[in-house]
Amino acid sequence: MPEEPPVRGAISVKFPVRTARLDLRPHREDDLDDLLRFHSDPEVVRYIPWPVRDLEQTRAALQVKIARGTEARPGEWLMLAIELRETGSVIGEVLLRWADEGNRQGELGFALAREHQGQGLAAEAAQAVLRVGFQDLDLHRITAVCVAENTASARLLYRLGFLQEAHLRESAFFKGRWADQLLFGLLEEEWRAGEAPATTSPSSTADRAEIVELVGTFFRAFTSGDGAHGRIAQLHERFLPQAVVVRTCGEEPAVLGVDQFLAPRERLLSDGSLVDFQEWPVQGRLEIFGDVAHWFGSYTKVGIQAGARVDGAGMKSLQLVRTGAGWRISAAAWDDERDDLSVRGAAAGLPRWG
Repeated sequence: MPEEPPVRGAISVKFPVRTARLDLRPHREDDLDDLLRFHSDPEVVRYIPWPVRDLEQTRAALQVKIARGTEARPGEWLMLAIELRETGSVIGEVLLRWADEGNRQGELGFALAREHQGQGLAAEAAQAVLRVGFQDLDLHRITAVCVAENTASARLLYRLGFLQEAHLRESAFFKGRWADQLLFGLLEEEWRAGEAPATTSPSSTADRAEIVELVGTFFRAFTSGDGAHGRIAQLHERFLPQAVVVRTCGEEPAVLGVDQFLAPRERLLSDGSLVDFQEWPVQGRLEIFGDVAHWFGSYTKVGIQAGARVDGAGMKSLQLVRTGAGWRISAAAWDDERDDLSVRGAAAGLPRWG
């Protein structure tokens, strides 16, 4: 018979858990207004099992959080407020479930107010609670689950060093529909080997996964029909504000800012001028060095405009840099295939993408 690990029961954690900008601590009664600000925001709870909450619902949720914020107990969630030290306000929450004491398994969860997203704060809080899990609770493995459409959470988990272990088809009845879920896992030895991957030196595997997802976001944005505005908005967030986009296509290069590039395409994709349109990468190569990266590859596009089929192919170059909020596009350029220019020759030797 295998040896049974010792049973330890509840473990007290020393609070606050401090990071560079945050204090993670038990919730208090006076956190109600701060919690209501993001518990009542449809965008924040879009991919979280909670409903949009009113004041009384948030008050009831706060009582549960207060009761579960002082000790880690097997089978229960440890629910901590994320306090921004500069202002003293609660801007989110991070959760750690001691899922299985015998097998030393845990589960991570997090939520952050919309106005504080994109600043690396969720990563900072999550990394701190991972340290609680692996050091204080002596966990062997911590998992996380997100709805497959929740690309922001998936990106964060990759940055933290998690690996995607499964894509679970229609595994949850989520907000009135069956939804796919992504299962991520991080082992203690992986966490120790990549100490603080979210804020200093993410592993090349995590970097590649995040950039692959970013390349996908870039191409998916140029899909017509329902959701076009949201896809363009997602892509807008993944550019540096000062990024440049260069169009050549056999003419004098046109250098565009991010809004100049995206706004006319958003109109075309959403106003019915261009229907059944999409473009996707076919071949490509990704190179990463430290905090800079480059993707170069071929793509194909097809759609219908004014009742006529339009299609084409070309090559695109994306330059990327690492920021505190993750990888961002700093520059993009492309050229399209034409009579005297063939993708076939230019893409020779490039691996198939995806």
